[in-house]
Amino acid sequence: MPGLQDHLRLALLVDGVQQIKASDISLKCDGKNQPVETLEGLAGKTGGSGMVTITGTCAIPLGGPEFDFESAVANGTYHTLQVPLGVKSYIGNGWFEDAEVSGSVGKSTEMRFTWMGEFKPLR
Repeated sequence: MPGLQDHLRLALLVDGVQQIKASDISLKCDGKNQPVETLEGLAGKTGGSGMVTITGTCAIPLGGPEFDFESAVANGTYHTLQVPLGVKSYIGNGWFEDAEVSGSVGKSTEMRFTWMGEFKPLR
């Protein structure tokens, strides 16, 4: 049938373990390039030290979170995150910058996090 397609399903792996309760994942690649300008206009760029920022939300089961984001933030430990994108994935090392728990009536309690890591191409 025309117009029907299969689409990617949300996935996040922390240290090789898939987070089943992930409900929202965002991956941002920032090259941190600096524009080079001349009197005649934009001449190009100077390469920067890029980074990848992954933000996400995971529902917290009754037994506790699948991954202890808060301890990772407090300890400053490095972790490998993988976000599959079709036949390739972003895989990089980094640290969790922040973690926040929230909840409301009639909604699952959720953990929101921000991870910052290596600027690498998909593989």
